[in-house]
Amino acid sequence: MKRQLIKSSVLLSLLLVLVVSACSNNGNQPAASTGPTASNNESGETAAPTSDPNAEKIELTVSTWNIQEGFDDPGAKNDTIANNMQEKFNLTLKPIQVTWDDWTEKYKIWATSNQLPDMFVNNLVTDDPGLYVTWAEQGIIKPLPEDMSKYPNLAKILELPSVQPLKLDGKYYMIPRLTYDNSDDWVLDRPIRYRKDWAAEAGYTSDPKSFDEFVAMTKAVLAKHPNAVGLAVNNNQTLLTHFLGSYPEMANIKSWVKEDNRWIPSYVSSKVNQGVQELRSLYEQGILDKDFAIQKVGDGPNKFLNGQAFAVYGGPTSLDLLNQFEKANPGVTAADGIGLMSMWPAADGKKYTFVETPYWSEMFFRADLDDVKFDRALQLIDYMASEEFAVLVKNGIEGVDYKMEGGKAVSLLTQDESLAQKYPIISVISYLGAWNQGFIYSGKQTVNTNPTMAAYEQLQIDTFNKLKAEGTPTPINFDVLLLSTPAKDAIGGLTATAMDDLYKVILGKEDAVTMWQNAVKSYDAKGLQEAIAEVNAKAAELGIN
Repeated sequence: MKRQLIKSSVLLSLLLVLVVSACSNNGNQPAASTGPTASNNESGETAAPTSDPNAEKIELTVSTWNIQEGFDDPGAKNDTIANNMQEKFNLTLKPIQVTWDDWTEKYKIWATSNQLPDMFVNNLVTDDPGLYVTWAEQGIIKPLPEDMSKYPNLAKILELPSVQPLKLDGKYYMIPRLTYDNSDDWVLDRPIRYRKDWAAEAGYTSDPKSFDEFVAMTKAVLAKHPNAVGLAVNNNQTLLTHFLGSYPEMANIKSWVKEDNRWIPSYVSSKVNQGVQELRSLYEQGILDKDFAIQKVGDGPNKFLNGQAFAVYGGPTSLDLLNQFEKANPGVTAADGIGLMSMWPAADGKKYTFVETPYWSEMFFRADLDDVKFDRALQLIDYMASEEFAVLVKNGIEGVDYKMEGGKAVSLLTQDESLAQKYPIISVISYLGAWNQGFIYSGKQTVNTNPTMAAYEQLQIDTFNKLKAEGTPTPINFDVLLLSTPAKDAIGGLTATAMDDLYKVILGKEDAVTMWQNAVKSYDAKGLQEAIAEVNAKAAELGIN
């Protein structure tokens, strides 16, 4: 405390020197007002100057995926939202580039060489908790202040039940970046897109009620479109979408389940067997894309968009992709051709939906960030986690990009304009504080001026509301999923191994269940049983049931 008072006193003295210097420098930089002077103070007393904690302009280095592209865009200088935000907090953001191909390795190298940016995005707490603990213990990342009341939006995030397990010795060393407000809002992040026009042509106008009905539907469609693939996938995680119809916990392969009164990784459960058999069956019947195991991410959705697949697990959606669909399928609009399928019920009759922590990835700060920069960085991220900023990101500037009419946000953009083009810096940093994926369901987002995109977004909203009303969130215990113990952290790579083994089983010739059980048995030699014992002991100690 004494050191902080001394620092404040020194800073105040420096500010006074700057004011005097500015006055003697022909007024090139106007000094900030410090309150009434003796000449205009009615009491005749000289008022004490007021201090502005953000008076000193600072530079913050920041790193996230493809950030340099936004700052290098020809329109970056005219990004009004980014310019206003930097002016609001009296700072300049300096981008440090990483890509989706090199980000994890770059951060590890920079951490080792003490070259981490002031603030950077990483996904340690859910995907590499051991490294999160190590970086905290080694003083590589900075802990958050105990009192976060100055940053109310961040304080609210840190109060979430699913965030509590992330404390290390009573401290947070990161800020989770919310994707949705709730864990069960991920219902459309494992989407099943399908050609509803092809399904109707084959006599199917509703979602399949079972795996067998899905197979029958797909075969009927392929009989009319023999050159198409029945089911494509975007990547290995979206392949797991299939388990929502049998053993939903496996759809989130990081989850742990309690069976026979002990916690085990979801991929170890014998309940995986049904989904494994079904995936093998889809492959053997020529329904699952024969290239699913060797394709690149995005190849599956491209087949779907190009009219080469009936259905696809996962994949992004954008106006460009919808235009790609319409160009590849002449005479068919995206609204008429693309549907969102609900997964069929599991054995207990429930339609399960995908569940994940309400956040994905975190904002970190380098450990030696000084107090002034750290406070300013937290102010910035607190603002970027606010609804005020979410409105700017999703709708633009009121009166410029949209207007309020009858309580609704009405876009003022032409069909040829987009917020990403107008605000290129914001387009690459908008998610530093939060992903804001759920904003579209809030009723506050503008209706897209492009009718194709507007129709698809309405389909998303309708399907989201339907799944929230009819679906059952997959039961996942986040206290155990996020629990960090040495043995549990050591087997973190087994999720990737399990995915590789699942591919081998689907492509294999031996009995699918036997192959899978043998693969799971082999994990004992990699520390599985030690991790299970350690997790159960720790869960009992913490009172996790």
